[in-house]
Amino acid sequence: MRVNHISHSYSGGGAAIAARRLHLALLSKGTNSHMTVVDGPDEDRITKFAPRKTLKRLCQREYARHLRKKYARTQVNGLASLGLARSGLAAYLNSQPSQILNLHWVNSDMISIAEIGAVKHPVVWTFHDMWPFSGAEHVSELDRWRNGYVSSEFSGFDLNRWVWKRKAAHWKKPFQIVCPSNWLADCVRQSALMRDWPVTVIPNAIDTDFWVPFEKAQARADLSLPQDAPLVLFGAVQATQDPNKGFAHLVEAMRRVHSAVPDVQAVVFGSDKIDAEFPYPIHFMGRISDNRVLKRIYSAADVFVLPSRREVLGYTGVEAMCCGVPVAGFKTSGLSDLVPNQSLGYLARPFEAEDLARGVISILQNRHNETGLAMSGTARQHAVDSFAEAVVAGQYQALYQEIADSTEYGFGATSEC
Repeated sequence: MRVNHISHSYSGGGAAIAARRLHLALLSKGTNSHMTVVDGPDEDRITKFAPRKTLKRLCQREYARHLRKKYARTQVNGLASLGLARSGLAAYLNSQPSQILNLHWVNSDMISIAEIGAVKHPVVWTFHDMWPFSGAEHVSELDRWRNGYVSSEFSGFDLNRWVWKRKAAHWKKPFQIVCPSNWLADCVRQSALMRDWPVTVIPNAIDTDFWVPFEKAQARADLSLPQDAPLVLFGAVQATQDPNKGFAHLVEAMRRVHSAVPDVQAVVFGSDKIDAEFPYPIHFMGRISDNRVLKRIYSAADVFVLPSRREVLGYTGVEAMCCGVPVAGFKTSGLSDLVPNQSLGYLARPFEAEDLARGVISILQNRHNETGLAMSGTARQHAVDSFAEAVVAGQYQALYQEIADSTEYGFGATSEC
């Protein structure tokens, strides 16, 4: 049985990285895996799809851009996708032989809402954010997805309700959903759109043979970081600009950490240096494209702080734990799956900077003793046991086989993934 991963990008962003890692992990376990992307290489087992260029698609994209711009500040906080422009992807996929389609992040006009509903192959959809069961928003603060956007505080046109209703109209047949965390799966089960759809929890995969602890002193030397100072690490795409990533919470927590640990220093990756004064040194590493450098950054730290308001799982946290670095964050969303107990790090009450600081201080003060060393090893082991590529790929293979064996899709019991 052929499995085709549909992802807008091959490498740009956490969702694309998750899709690529899964594809490669499945290949290593013998699955006939392929990828279809818009942004990426066109090579063996990877097809670069070019959306059709028609006047109708151009008009649809311009109309969607107009709506996003008009309602960006009043109705949608952050990234919004309308799924309006038809790309021709559904027709292209439907013309291919029988296969299982594993959708991932398919926005940026890769495929329209209507086209998703028109796909004839069996679909597994791995959710990387809240968009599939929400309106236009990718991260929902108001939770209107629970009741189908029936109530509105907006007068006039309701952008999120309009997008949600189009999903409800076109997605009549339930897809098999995969969520990387129990939190996101619970959201799906509580959503008006997909509460009756089948949901399986399978975490995102990571190469635990690559993401390993690097010797701390050498990592700090390579990065020109101080050898003896306690280092608190924070990082994400647009780390200081994206409100969801919680930089403001970090700043408030670090003020308290600095009072208790005066020699503490911070390290930030994913953003350029910001024009602000802090009472402690901050080392801005910028945007990191080389994972070998990123592995050193993680390994140089004593604690990784993930103060996001909402995370599906927290890929940076997984990478940090693989490198033996405890994670501190808030007990919210998918972070509860990442740090299920305090032997791996610390989850504070949402969104209390004082409690977050308490956890960071404890980790820093114990970093050289038996408790700290045990926490580092436990964090690494948890990542290997839960997120290793072989573990995750095996769970996906079992799910694909269940679909392939189903007479509903007509593959028969002899199909093998």
